[in-house]
Amino acid sequence: MANPYAMNTEPPATMWIDLNSAFATTEQQAHPTLRGKPVGITNRISPECCIITASYEAKRLGVKAGCRRTEALKICPSLILLESDPAKYHYVYEKLFAIMKSYSPKTEMRSIDEGTIDFHHLKEEGREEELVRIGHEIKARVRAEIGEYMMVNIGIGPNRFLAKMAAGLHKPDGLAVLTHKNILEVFAKLELE
Repeated sequence: MANPYAMNTEPPATMWIDLNSAFATTEQQAHPTLRGKPVGITNRISPECCIITASYEAKRLGVKAGCRRTEALKICPSLILLESDPAKYHYVYEKLFAIMKSYSPKTEMRSIDEGTIDFHHLKEEGREEELVRIGHEIKARVRAEIGEYMMVNIGIGPNRFLAKMAAGLHKPDGLAVLTHKNILEVFAKLELE
């Protein structure tokens, strides 16, 4: 039996792009002295404020979005807390959206830091390889056009669900393809959340 689960065998046509730790990375891009340091972004700094985004340096130490300030500082006493700067994040959003839209008119931002590009307009033969090439090109353009410290995860799949799942497989700065060819292998390695 070639396809025992009756899976969708359509070639990948959707790319999901996710800006890694968007607010924290944007602050590290804007302020090079913050690079390589644990950073937490909050809407306002108060004794029990909540971390809305943590840099990868902070995440590696156990600080997560949703942590209260007191809890985060117990986990990481060297955590640098910053208040959010919506205008700065909107600027990055606009730049990312412009890069994405240059590849297809069927581009949607799903939130301020992630979106999808529909590539059904490309011929099916060789589409997967072309999308991988474009994915690497987008990563390079994000660094060149938004900032050298900015990273995106890219997921490629036959639909938005699988493309989003693929984008989360190799954080930070990953690129993955998820199709009927490898989905069972990938699912076998994932832990239930």
